[in-house]
Amino acid sequence: MQALQSQAERRPDKAEVLRKEAGYFHNNRKRMNYLEMRAEGYPIDSGMVESAAKQYKARFTGPGMRWSRTGIDRLLPVRTAIMSGRFNKMWRLAYNSPPN
Repeated sequence: MQALQSQAERRPDKAEVLRKEAGYFHNNRKRMNYLEMRAEGYPIDSGMVESAAKQYKARFTGPGMRWSRTGIDRLLPVRTAIMSGRFNKMWRLAYNSPPN
């Protein structure tokens, strides 16, 4: 934040953008305490989410597989229920639901 403010003073042509970015860091500093969050066991990167997305993609984009938007929209909740171990509960809810 201080480095951005310092650059803003030296670069009048970029001052507005640099001050805006410095303001972002200032306003979000509590959320950016990565060392403390890591020490408390919180994940501080996007690796888990990226891995999950990659696994979902692999399940639906195998060789020769093509899905319409409607088809994939219908299958994703099923795959999610299976992966989360909640398929039986979700199936009972869906089976007893009125038709669309």
